[in-house]
Amino acid sequence: MNSKVKTVRAPDARKNVLYALTKALVRKMKIRESLIGTKEEVLARAARMNAKRSFPIVPADSQAHYTDHLIGGQYHCVETDLHTSRQDEAILFVFGGGMILGSDKGDIKLCRKIAKLTGRDVWFPYYPMCHEHDMLENVEMIFECYTKMLKFYKPENIVCLGFSSGGALILDLMTYINELNDKGEMIPMPGLLIPVSPGSVPVNDKERKRIENLDVKDMLIPASYMELARDIMCCGHDVPEKYLATAHGDFRNAPMTHFYYGSNETLFAFAPSYASSYKKAGADCIFHIGRGMHHCYALQYFIPGCKPAFKEIMELINDFRGEEK
Repeated sequence: MNSKVKTVRAPDARKNVLYALTKALVRKMKIRESLIGTKEEVLARAARMNAKRSFPIVPADSQAHYTDHLIGGQYHCVETDLHTSRQDEAILFVFGGGMILGSDKGDIKLCRKIAKLTGRDVWFPYYPMCHEHDMLENVEMIFECYTKMLKFYKPENIVCLGFSSGGALILDLMTYINELNDKGEMIPMPGLLIPVSPGSVPVNDKERKRIENLDVKDMLIPASYMELARDIMCCGHDVPEKYLATAHGDFRNAPMTHFYYGSNETLFAFAPSYASSYKKAGADCIFHIGRGMHHCYALQYFIPGCKPAFKEIMELINDFRGEEK
């Protein structure tokens, strides 16, 4: 199978003084330290942070029309529409948080912004955390959201956008669909994938070495968390390795995928593994690398110097028209 895998430069902010000051401030806040320690310590810190994030699932504002879709009888997926009727194109937007930090009220604001910039409906799933649920349960929840969307949109008109663990989830979705289709199902793939800083758990010495080398540069995600994440994402259950080591998943028939990484993040260590898996699957992908940039910078438009990469992602979505393929 032929596969096109290439790497291009993404917008960066190495010459932006305000960006440098922001990075210095973030380091002083010691955010990455919250992910260091035993599993119990890390989960306890995350639980305290989640407890402070109290906000309505469905916003009460009139800036958009919101539809709350109940998934699996217990989870929510909020559809944000800026028009009086549902559009022909949509985005499945999956947030990140290491599988332990939940969404905050800024995420729906970002959904509205993405909807405004792309003209698409934006679906935002509130998937369960790995405090009490395992990674496979999350993949299944995202799959249910996707199949719900297929009732309203053609698959080629759906873009999957995710950051950090959300980026890993939309990639795991490809593996899950392939697994079902191998059993006789006929689930169509979406039209486009854009995972921003997707994670994975290390499975070999090469990945571990790359993570260790990047650890000193990363201001948000310590290398040690990616080892701890395996235990957290299993949540005491037997989870298939392919849904933990996402970089080694099954990407057969995956649509064009645009990966975004900062060269100064530990998760950039998994880019070669994702590239290898895509080549093996015969799928096409492009790696957009922001030199000197941090974890998930490409969606953090509010940070000085990060807006150009965010704008580039919005342009990728606007330039994509699935029905014309």
